[in-house]
Amino acid sequence: MKIRYDSPFWERMGKLYYIIVLNFLWVLFSLPLITIGPSTVALHHCMFHLINGKEMNIFTEFYQSFKWNFVRNMMTGIIVVGFGILLLSSRNFYFEIAANTSLSIYYFYIFLVFLFALFFVTIFPVLVNFHGPVLDLLRTSLFLAIKNLPMSILMVVIDYLIIYFCQMLIPLALIGVALIVFINSRIYLRKVTNSLVIE
Repeated sequence: MKIRYDSPFWERMGKLYYIIVLNFLWVLFSLPLITIGPSTVALHHCMFHLINGKEMNIFTEFYQSFKWNFVRNMMTGIIVVGFGILLLSSRNFYFEIAANTSLSIYYFYIFLVFLFALFFVTIFPVLVNFHGPVLDLLRTSLFLAIKNLPMSILMVVIDYLIIYFCQMLIPLALIGVALIVFINSRIYLRKVTNSLVIE
C-alpha cells in the first residue's frame, strides 16, 4: 500500500513535530529568563506561519524573530512577567487586608488578576506585528483583550485547562507552552486577523 504523505494524518503529524521542536526552542532561548519576551514572540511568530501554512525553516525563522526588536520585546517580557509574579505573590497580602476591613478589597484583587490574564494572552500575539513604543503596545493589547472579550476569556480558560492537565500528564507538559500558543494563535488569528496583517 502506498503511503500518502499529503494526507490529513501526516499533516497533523507534521504540525505536532513543529509544536514539539518549537517548545524545545522556546525553553532553550528562555533559559536566561530575561529573554522570555523575545522567545515568546518568536514562538508566536512561528505558530502564525504554521497555522497559515507558510513554508519555513523552523530554526532560522525562530532565531530571526527572536532577534527582531530584541530590546523592546525583552523589556516588555520583563515588565509583564514581573508584574504577573508581583500580582500573584501579593494574594495573601490582599486577603489579610480584606479580612480586617472589607471583602470588596479581595474582590478588587480578583478583578485585577482576571484583567491581567486577559491582557497576558493578548500582548504576545500583538507583539508579533506591532511596531510602536511599549506604552502604545500595552494600551493596544488591553484594548484588544477587552474589545474581543469572549475570545480573551476562551484563551484564558483553555490555558488554565492545559496547565491543569500538564500537572497530571508529564508528556503533555513537554509541549505545554507551545500547545497553548498554538491553540491561542488559532483563536486569535481567526478573530483579529482582519485588523493585524501577518507579514
